Amino acid sequence: MPTARGWLSLGFGAVSIIAGRLFGMVELYIVGTALIAIALMAIIVAVMRPLQLAVGRSVAPSRLHVGSVGRVELAVRNGQNKTPVMRMTDAVQGTAGAQLFVSPLAGNEVTRAAYKLPTERRGVVTVGPVNFEATDPFGLATRRFTAPGIGKLVVYPEVIPLPPAPPSPATERRSMSDTPEFLGGRSEEFHALRPYVPGDDIRRINWSASARHDDLIVREDEAPTQNHLTVLLDNASLDSVLAVDKGATVAASLVSSMRNRSDPFRLLTADGHDTNFVLGTAGVEQALSILAIVEQANRAQAGVVPPDAQGAVVVVNGPNPTIDRSELTAYGRVMFLTMKRSVWTDSETPSESSADVVGNEIRLKLASIDDLAGLWTRSITTLLSRAGSR
Repeated sequence: MPTARGWLSLGFGAVSIIAGRLFGMVELYIVGTALIAIALMAIIVAVMRPLQLAVGRSVAPSRLHVGSVGRVELAVRNGQNKTPVMRMTDAVQGTAGAQLFVSPLAGNEVTRAAYKLPTERRGVVTVGPVNFEATDPFGLATRRFTAPGIGKLVVYPEVIPLPPAPPSPATERRSMSDTPEFLGGRSEEFHALRPYVPGDDIRRINWSASARHDDLIVREDEAPTQNHLTVLLDNASLDSVLAVDKGATVAASLVSSMRNRSDPFRLLTADGHDTNFVLGTAGVEQALSILAIVEQANRAQAGVVPPDAQGAVVVVNGPNPTIDRSELTAYGRVMFLTMKRSVWTDSETPSESSADVVGNEIRLKLASIDDLAGLWTRSITTLLSRAGSR
């Protein structure tokens, strides 16, 4: 179709022809006819030789963390007609899109282009479709083509390296399965001595105790146990998008600390997201997928604590928490990690981060996201030292 310059060419051409007739000037006839002819020729070429393109897209990696950079690669295949120089725009959600210029392509020729995709915020970024635009050398007519197809990039929250949480009190530790294969083998922690029963492994016989009792005595170890950790994001207590972003970062850091452990962990949110108890890298990916899209929740949400709650829980909340300690009695250890407003806004004067430990409960006050690693490490060290002293 005509561009703005093309419409001007047609308009000036018509005015020149009219003026030539009024004033009897052949030169104006010639100028007007030439302007109209060139514009019409450009339009005819654009109509008769449309763009025929196919586009393949790959986004690598398909999952990123905030602050990292992704790469989008495009493969463009031309149809039968040779193309002029084209401007290619790949739509990127939340931005003006990525613009690149493609050199002329012969029939069936393939070219490749790539651009970097910054990730400033967590969430799902949609990429595409691709729009092509080409104009003639005089800029009088344009050809446009839209290649269908979109790609998606999941941007996870930023993850701050943290040590894993210590085991919850032994009386509250329960395993997810009774099968040794799932639990990683037999525990070597001594539990008790008991009389020998036919069928017992003779390697478990305690010979010194057997000599004292004049009977065979078997050493019995504790059943394998696991450290259950629940990370509960109270997104109903976070009153802005930035606050939820920081809360997602804290929760993501906590669950990621369990990536290389054989212990189960769980992610809960105030609006009902629940991974159930999961393990390892697959479990972390599942939790991060939730934290990539979690939003502010309604403060009226209820039933956050599941009936099968166990082990330790870390509640990540804001200055006005909606989850009370009385709702968490099923857990063996309760930890509150409360973010102050200075974590996500510059309007608040940063104060010091602090920790207060009372019995099996620990309350952390986070004043800056930069303090998270140090504050968490000091708190974990305190819990481990108390566990060792018992």
